[in-house]
Amino acid sequence: MDLITETYLGWDPLTHTVDCPNPTWDVAEIRRTEGVRPLSTGAEQHACPNDICGHADQFARVQVRLLCRGCGTVHTLSGEALTQTCTTTATTGWGQTPTRYGDVWLWPGRPTAPGRTPSQYLVTRQAATLTRATLHGIITAYRQADGTRRWLAGVEPDDTGAHQISTLRWRHASNALDTLAEAAEWTATIADLPQRPLVVAV
Repeated sequence: MDLITETYLGWDPLTHTVDCPNPTWDVAEIRRTEGVRPLSTGAEQHACPNDICGHADQFARVQVRLLCRGCGTVHTLSGEALTQTCTTTATTGWGQTPTRYGDVWLWPGRPTAPGRTPSQYLVTRQAATLTRATLHGIITAYRQADGTRRWLAGVEPDDTGAHQISTLRWRHASNALDTLAEAAEWTATIADLPQRPLVVAV
């Protein structure tokens, strides 16, 4: 299962020109061809010694092309033997509209099974975008020894934070919470609490 942080974070948008009047991409196009590797010498053949590997002089190539008609920018993404999948936002979580809970928005991860609800959400304090800069918190579900589903939340990503949840560290982490709504409310209220000043005795 994909980690929710990998689903949403670490993806860079393809850029347009600075003065593009309509920064949207045309229909994406895909092409599959046979590529040929250049030989270093006329007699040397490119091959892989592993019997289950198909590396050879020829290889399957996949190219994806995007065009912006507003600024004339073209991106061509090319790779060898790429795996292509076609799915829906209900399956990936990514691409769905975030759900508002009070003063925060929850961005869903991948459902635990088709037709089920996700077990992880990322949290922002606005609905426009989810990036590392706008990330406010995380909510994740777990099951206790008796099978009861509980929720754990973290707020304010910080590389030196005291709490590890998923792949990130957080300044604040909740105790076990009974519902997703309670976890969402906790992420909204914890950031508004006054911070206790650090006092160092000398």
